[in-house]
Amino acid sequence: MRKLKVAVVGGSIAGCSAAILLGRAGHVVQVYERSPAGLVGRGGGIGTPVPVLQGLMAADVVDADMPHLVADAMPFVVRTEDAPEVGAQPWRMPMQLAAFHWSALWGQLRGRVPDDRYHRGATVIDVAESADGPLTVSFEQDDPVTADLVVFADGYQSLGRRLLFPDVGLRYRGYQLWRGLVPESVLSDPDVLGSNCPRVSYPTMPGNFVCYFVPGEDGSTRPGERLVNWAAYIPVPEEDLATFMVDRAGRRRDGAIPPGEIRPEVEESLKTTMEAELPGYYGAMVRATQHTYVQLIYTARMPAYHRGAACLIGDAGAVAPPFTGSGVFKGYHNVESLLEVFDRHDDPVAALEEWDADQVRRADRLLALGDQMERAFIWDSLDLTTADAESTEAWWRTAVQFPDDFTYEAKR
Repeated sequence: MRKLKVAVVGGSIAGCSAAILLGRAGHVVQVYERSPAGLVGRGGGIGTPVPVLQGLMAADVVDADMPHLVADAMPFVVRTEDAPEVGAQPWRMPMQLAAFHWSALWGQLRGRVPDDRYHRGATVIDVAESADGPLTVSFEQDDPVTADLVVFADGYQSLGRRLLFPDVGLRYRGYQLWRGLVPESVLSDPDVLGSNCPRVSYPTMPGNFVCYFVPGEDGSTRPGERLVNWAAYIPVPEEDLATFMVDRAGRRRDGAIPPGEIRPEVEESLKTTMEAELPGYYGAMVRATQHTYVQLIYTARMPAYHRGAACLIGDAGAVAPPFTGSGVFKGYHNVESLLEVFDRHDDPVAALEEWDADQVRRADRLLALGDQMERAFIWDSLDLTTADAESTEAWWRTAVQFPDDFTYEAKR
């Protein structure tokens, strides 16, 4: 592949991964991030399979000592009359989940992108093809630029997806993800959580709760200095969204309400609901949390990943539910596989045509995983109050099958 002039739209995790890998391959990369401020502090804790993080470290995309913790078991938990405080746990799935802060991951990726190649406050509004020349990237305020290749890494509400595939829309899944971080010190017994990542079912309604330790704000992984990242999947009918998605200032929010902006009465209602549904240990964790935030859950399936010399990576392409833990995996591997194809071509469009079909297949596998997990965790959960270890494991093996190249389930 000849050396390309590349415009990456979006400077988050996928965008920085693209800039690092394409830049190391000798291409001239410019990243255009619409936010005028840095992205540190956005997001909470995230998890990815341990082999995915190990691959990033081996490729020197993140530091080999990036602070993280490993969850090695997923207990399936439900509150019962006999176990009101920590819940009944009929079975524990062995797992290999690396847990860390979103901002820590982004910070290490961003640190590997030269400052003169990363442009903040650059809002892309259009990308146009010419008959025989480069693409033209237009901005809200700045002058247009040209590029041989445009990589859209602009997240689940992607402009690139709308431009390249205007018929593909986001599909609301009928539930929201309510999230928070809380200091380890609020836990009555940190050993109950330990190295686990429990999945807690609700006794009286659809949904699911998950939590795990992440490093402290300063990166400490020492007991007593960690944070607990928790997430509660809670149904919200589509007809209720217009009322639900209003922040404390009365503004209608699209897709998410950021930390500290949920209306107090809504946050109190959510906390009361969780205290009624969760074992006391987890309900107290939620009650003690400040600055919670909400995101609506969508999916999107893609017929393709490119048009001409413009392509999509990460959540700009297919969108899977977050309980797949695939966000970090998608953006990095989209670009890694693109570079492999570049080795066989001297024209970017020809390379993208070969690359495209494999990205659709990979995305469809992750979406199938998301569909399975959605049924298992939200809409068609096993009644854990009467299940034993054998029946719970048998249900899980039937309900969810991970793709061969992506799993956070440990080998038995």
